[in-house]
Amino acid sequence: MKRFVQFEPIFIRHFTVTQWPFPQHNHNYYELIFFHSGSGTHILNNVRTKYERKALFLLAPPDHHKINIREKTEFSVIRFLPIYLSGADSKEKKNWNLLMDELIVNREQLSEIIHHKRDLKKTEQLIRMMVKEWEDAAEQPNELMVHLLRTILVLLKRHIFRDTPANVQQQESVAMQVMQHIHANIQQPSLLTIEHMADTFHLSASYLRMLFRREVGISVKEYISKYKYQLIAARLKYSQDLLKGISADFGFTDVSHFNKFVKGQSGLNPKDIRSLEKS
Repeated sequence: MKRFVQFEPIFIRHFTVTQWPFPQHNHNYYELIFFHSGSGTHILNNVRTKYERKALFLLAPPDHHKINIREKTEFSVIRFLPIYLSGADSKEKKNWNLLMDELIVNREQLSEIIHHKRDLKKTEQLIRMMVKEWEDAAEQPNELMVHLLRTILVLLKRHIFRDTPANVQQQESVAMQVMQHIHANIQQPSLLTIEHMADTFHLSASYLRMLFRREVGISVKEYISKYKYQLIAARLKYSQDLLKGISADFGFTDVSHFNKFVKGQSGLNPKDIRSLEKS
């Protein structure tokens, strides 16, 4: 399989074709593909998804894909390296790494954005703005493009986790609210203790445990561990970050505890997960 390697921090394409011009491939960058019009089938990691008119896909570096076009299709493609988002600031890097982890782990839900016309319209407008800025800047990255890309990704995250008004949240199940709290604070263990969450949701710890298990089917602790592992696995697979940095980002006191957690969840050491992805 062909592998595309990009050295530039960002590269943008906008084109309309009747036949996809690239072979099946994977790459070393993240890729946002927006289908503005047309129809066909997107084959991502051997999974076939039909598209008609508008569609959106987010690809991680190891993903392989190709597109079979049925009707002439207009595409916008944004390819970017992780470092393009994070910059040099360590806190900022940590936040953007987590956002990309969350988007990749939950990306199946991105297709649902097509059914929410307001978010879809905003996303398409922002992508077209990026394309125009790229063309006006003679295909050179600039500061505005960073902010536009970040805005797009934050909008996608908001769609996935459904930032809802307080009156709507009150109607949601306690389990759903707890899950949202876990997602928002997954890198802060002190905010994920059962005591803290019970206090946050004005329930006893035992009652919160019972409600969550009844609605979700596993314990709060199991859910936190499984979700945290998914994000860590994504970071191991799709970044070159040192184990020490990933460990610190997710609140482990040292790499030894981090290794023990990962092996307990997967049966593999972090280095094994990373090397398997490269093999």
